[in-house]
Amino acid sequence: MGNYQICDFCGNLSEKTSKKMCKSCEDAYLKIRSIVEVYPDTMVIDISKQTGISASKILAFARNGFFVLKEGTIE
Repeated sequence: MGNYQICDFCGNLSEKTSKKMCKSCEDAYLKIRSIVEVYPDTMVIDISKQTGISASKILAFARNGFFVLKEGTIE
């Protein structure tokens, strides 16, 4: 497929990156990370409400090792 990849999070075709995600998902990840770094005990649903990013996408980042979930929260 050359210099393109399928994003692991949204399934869209995008330019190849080391994180296996498209620019849109990378922006979402960085937005989530900025909240989690300041408020590590924030609940997934609260992050979703603050960012507009679906809880399922936030959980997909956790399943792929980008965040660690504690009971009810994300780190």
